[in-house]
Amino acid sequence: MKFHFKYTNNLVNYLLKIEKYKTSLDYLFLPTREKQRMMYEAKLKKTHFSTSIEGNILTYKQVKQVIAGKQDNKRISAEQEVQNYWDALSFLEKESRQHTKMDLEFILTLHDIIQSNGKVKRIPLRGETAPGVLFAVSDASTKQVEYIPPAWDEIEALIDELINWYENNQDLPVPILSAIIHYALVTIHPFTDGNGRTARALATYVLMQHDYDFKGFNSFEEYYMADLKGYYESIQMGLPVLFYSGRENPPHLEIWIEYFCKIMALNAEKIYEQAIEASRKDANNVIKGLNKKDLTLLRFCLENNIKVINNKDLSVVFGVTPRAISKWMNEWVTKGILIPNSGTKRITSYRLAENYGDLKRSDLGFIE
Repeated sequence: MKFHFKYTNNLVNYLLKIEKYKTSLDYLFLPTREKQRMMYEAKLKKTHFSTSIEGNILTYKQVKQVIAGKQDNKRISAEQEVQNYWDALSFLEKESRQHTKMDLEFILTLHDIIQSNGKVKRIPLRGETAPGVLFAVSDASTKQVEYIPPAWDEIEALIDELINWYENNQDLPVPILSAIIHYALVTIHPFTDGNGRTARALATYVLMQHDYDFKGFNSFEEYYMADLKGYYESIQMGLPVLFYSGRENPPHLEIWIEYFCKIMALNAEKIYEQAIEASRKDANNVIKGLNKKDLTLLRFCLENNIKVINNKDLSVVFGVTPRAISKWMNEWVTKGILIPNSGTKRITSYRLAENYGDLKRSDLGFIE
């Protein structure tokens, strides 16, 4: 397969914004519990909104209850659908850690999980239709035909071409790679059902593979759900209904790629703002209950980038005797602010505990 696009001003701006927030997030310290919380919430959102796009009626709260609940053999189809998507995301996380490459088998396995009825089994590619009948995608409410994909016997070859294109274009910006994979799989439409969810999941895997999933915090499916008309119009790009009437030539993809990258940039900004808030929240918890003397110690260490602290230095800072500092050192060790840095009996130096060493002056209430 071949794909054409050009770098418009808007697209370049979106890509720069994505890089800005990705880099900022890479250098932002987040405690483990905050990372886990944000990853869990993002995964819930991906599950909820990606299934909602396809008509799943469960609310976010109900999706959360399904995922948190024990295995239920009497789940209704809507509950099974969200559990499947959650399991598919877990599968992608595992495969990403193992650096598994995408191929036809990978896509089939992913789709099997997404379309599972509780037992994962091989679901075949879209098959042959009756003579004179074309497989068509229709609007659920109006029943109007929206898209007629390529013939069933071309699917495997088209997927092979897509995988080859992907492997040979790794120098493209990752958001563009992800956008094109999303578009291409929906266009090939290899299955009778589950194409949209599989395409969105596969696009997420591309981001995971290249460390562009924002530490697992990304969930731009919620933007698609809030703008379903824009989402569908952008991926259709005003092209003819029939695949063979222009999609195979191939078309220019600026409309869809711009839309995809705009959503990704918006989501990146939101993620960074949430991460900043989470890091500050944790900092507030760390310094909660500290007195003025404790905060002065922390400020001195942070401003001077001091890793190892001794009595003599602090005696000058606080204007008290070394004996008084020794007493305070014991108090700071008891509070967990300092950790002995030398010996166990005659301690001559200390260092900041890890959860205090990552603070900033602004966390203490001082202007940077």
